[in-house]
Amino acid sequence: MLPEPPRADNGDALDALKRTLASVEFTVEGIEARLGMTELSSRALDAAVHLRRLRDEPFGTVARLFLFGAPVDLDRLAAAVAPLQVTTLADIGLLELTGTTATATARLAPHGDYYIASDGGVGSDTSYDFVPGIQAPSVTLAKLAVRRPVRRALDLGTGCGIQAILAAKHAEHVVATDVNPRALAFAGFNAQLNGIRGIEFRLGREFEPVDGERFDLVVANPPYVISPDTSFAYRDSGLAADELCRRIVEAAPGSLANGGFAHILVSWAHAPGNEWAPPLREWVRGTDCDAWLLHYRTNDPLTHAASWLRPLGEGDVPAFEDAIDRWTTDLGRLGIEAIGYGAVVLRRRASGRPWIREDPLPLDRLEPAGDHTLRVFAAQDLLELTSDAELLAARLVLTPHHRLEQQLEAADGRFDVSTQTLVLTDGLCFTVGVDRHTASLLPYLDGRPLHEALAQASETFELARDERAAYTSAALPVVRKLLALGFLAAPFDDD
Repeated sequence: MLPEPPRADNGDALDALKRTLASVEFTVEGIEARLGMTELSSRALDAAVHLRRLRDEPFGTVARLFLFGAPVDLDRLAAAVAPLQVTTLADIGLLELTGTTATATARLAPHGDYYIASDGGVGSDTSYDFVPGIQAPSVTLAKLAVRRPVRRALDLGTGCGIQAILAAKHAEHVVATDVNPRALAFAGFNAQLNGIRGIEFRLGREFEPVDGERFDLVVANPPYVISPDTSFAYRDSGLAADELCRRIVEAAPGSLANGGFAHILVSWAHAPGNEWAPPLREWVRGTDCDAWLLHYRTNDPLTHAASWLRPLGEGDVPAFEDAIDRWTTDLGRLGIEAIGYGAVVLRRRASGRPWIREDPLPLDRLEPAGDHTLRVFAAQDLLELTSDAELLAARLVLTPHHRLEQQLEAADGRFDVSTQTLVLTDGLCFTVGVDRHTASLLPYLDGRPLHEALAQASETFELARDERAAYTSAALPVVRKLLALGFLAAPFDDD
C-alpha cells in the first residue's frame, strides 16, 4: 500500500519548504556540483553509489531523505531544515516519524525552477496507482510543446503535473486530467508548492472530462506502453496493442481550437524495417488537422518487454523472466513484430487541405522545439501552395540557430574542404549535408527575395548567363529542403 500523497492545504508551510530547499542548495545546480550529474537514477543499485558521495551537511541530509528515500536521523534533519519544523513536514504528509528517525513518504526533486513530488522507485510490490516523477518522456514532451501565449491548455494524463505546471506559464487557464486520483493529488500538491495558479484538476479517462471543450494547446503523455498487463495506471492502458494511442490521436482534433496545437507521445505497432509511418498516417488521415509524425526508436518485442520490465528484474529475476515470456507471447499472438516510439503533433486548420509529414526525432540532440515547430508548420504551409516561380519571389531568412561545420583534408600542401554540414542548434537539431554552392548561398538568405539571393550567390562563382539558370534550377530543391526542415523562416499563418 502506497502512502497518501502530501497535502496542499497549508500554503505557508509549502512556501517555507521551498525556501528551505533552496537555502540548502537542493537545486539542479547543487546536485550537479555535489554528485556530478543533473539526472539521478533512484534505482537501488544506483542509489547505493550516490548515497556514498553525500557529505554530512544540510544538502546531504535532504538529498538522502528526498532523492533516495533513505532514513535520516531526526536531530540531523531538524538542524538541516531549521527554522522549518520537522513536525510541519510530517503534518503535510512528506515524512513519517518513527522514534529518532525520519523517512520520506514521497520523492521530492528539483526540476529547473520547480520542485516535483512523486512516489519513489518502482518495485515488484508497487501498486496500480503509483505516480512516477519526471522521466525521460516527460522531458521530451516538455521540449516538444509550442510555448506561446494561449487562452486554454489541456494536460491529458497529467501524472505528477509537470506538463500542466509548464503550460500555466503561458496559458490563462489549464485543465489537467488523469484516471488516477493519486496522480491528481500529487499534481495539485506540486502546483501549490511551486506557487502555480490557474490549473483545474479533473478525474477521468481520455477526453471524457473535457467533452465538448476546445483548447489552444493539448499535451498528452498517456499510458502508451503496448502491454498485456494492467499493473500501473501510468504505463498500462488495459487496451489491446496501441488502441489507446490511436483513440487519443483520432479524438484530439475534436478538442482543438482553430490554430491550436496538440503534442501526443505515442507507441505503435508497425511492420519490421524502416516503414514506421503508415500506421500513424492512418490515425491522422481524414482529420481537419495538419500532422507532423515523429519517430525516435523502434524495438523488437523482446527488447520492448525487457526495457519496461527491468525494474522488476532488479528484485526478482525469475519473475522478470516469466514476465518477459508472458509479454513476448502476447505480442506474438497479436502479430506484433516491431514497436515504434515517437510523437504526433497536430494543428487544427480553419480552412484549406491538411498535410501530413514525417521526420526522425533525434532525442540525443533535442532542444526546446516550440519555435522550431512553428517554423516547420509555416514552411510546410508555404511549400504546399508555392510554385517554383512563387518561391523565387519569397523572402526567406536563415534562422540564427544554425552552425556550418566543415571537415578539412590536407592535399597538395594545403587544406581543402571535404564535407560541409549545416546544423540546426534549436528544436530537433536537424543536420543536412551541403555543397559549396549551397554554403555560399546561405549568407544571402537574409530576407531579400530568393531570386536576388541566388543571383548574388551565383556572382561569387563567376557563372556565365546560361550557367546561372542551371544554378537556380539546382538550388530550388535544396532551398525547399532547408525550408521544410526549419533552417529557413517563413510567415506563420494561424489558419
